[in-house]
Amino acid sequence: MALLFAFCRLLTGLVFLASAVSKLRGRATYEEFTAATRALAPRLPARPAAALVVAAESAVAPLLAWRPTVLAGFCAALGLLVAFTVAMAVALRRRRRVLCRCFGASTVPVGPGHLVRNAVLAAAAATGAAQAMTTGAAADLGAAGLAAAALTAGAAAVLLPAIGEIAHLFTNRPSRR
Repeated sequence: MALLFAFCRLLTGLVFLASAVSKLRGRATYEEFTAATRALAPRLPARPAAALVVAAESAVAPLLAWRPTVLAGFCAALGLLVAFTVAMAVALRRRRRVLCRCFGASTVPVGPGHLVRNAVLAAAAATGAAQAMTTGAAADLGAAGLAAAALTAGAAAVLLPAIGEIAHLFTNRPSRR
């Protein structure tokens, strides 16, 4: 269980850190994210909502890094993922074409792959939160256990953000004339 807890903690922290950093790479990237926020949640003021999202995403990794705030980090991640998933599902249901700016610049519209990605991340955050509530302090993994958790979480953190783009490749084939 300690290995699973470390994996969930690392995966969630890495993905949210990457998401926040990708939005803050430059003014143009941040403005594109603000426009996507406006399109996904048209009833919210886009600039304050975008700033709040980036601030909350930026807080997840440090919360997960410090043992006394791990549960708060998982809960923040889970709350953000639920909000993102609901906004994406509503956009899909209303057939609105909104570019996914979750990890910076992208030309791929929000689609089912993004919902799958969020579900996987939400499962990791929920699993981590449940373990944080039930086990208290995590057991010592040792160097090999920590390395295994870090390598696995790192690989997943690289692949998960690309799931929407990968799914788009397979679901949107060019039509033949």
